[in-house]
Amino acid sequence: MGRKAGFTDQSVFAAMASGIADGVMPGIKDISRASRVSIGSLYHRFGSYEGLLAETWAWSEGAYLRGVVSHLHNTQGVRGGLRAALYMPRFARKETTAAPVLISGQRAVLRHAALAQDTRTRASDILEGIDTALTGFAQRYGLRRDEAELALIEYPRTVVAVQLGHGGLDGSADALVRAAFWATINAQQQQKAA
Repeated sequence: MGRKAGFTDQSVFAAMASGIADGVMPGIKDISRASRVSIGSLYHRFGSYEGLLAETWAWSEGAYLRGVVSHLHNTQGVRGGLRAALYMPRFARKETTAAPVLISGQRAVLRHAALAQDTRTRASDILEGIDTALTGFAQRYGLRRDEAELALIEYPRTVVAVQLGHGGLDGSADALVRAAFWATINAQQQQKAA
């Protein structure tokens, strides 16, 4: 039956996110020190350092992407895209510990680990889900796939990154995301009309 862990995954992910927020990928010793969880316990729980990276990706980027897909599937029309775009600042406000991971240059390392570990099926499902949702949105509204990704994910990510880099998210984040979203949609509609 085993002993119950004396720590939560959340505390370990928070230690990882804190290191990433400082601009570095923390090593296992750094995470152990910051989370006050022994290296042995970390290896026992996550299997390897790469396993910890993979789970950190699922906790942060994976959770965010699932939310984007949910908005695209559950809200009809172009408003579903707007809600998906606005999900980035809302997620960053609600999940303040995960937010640094979403705007980090380390996302690629974490994603690679998620696709290489036991989490690969889950990570692949998340990435396929977002690709399908973005492609469908692009087709419905006459956008290229990359334009849909810019409007729904990358512009919002940039707004959040800039504001978090200057002390925190304020109400203008939503307005900036909304403006970028509508600018992308309207530009495409104008091109189609010309």
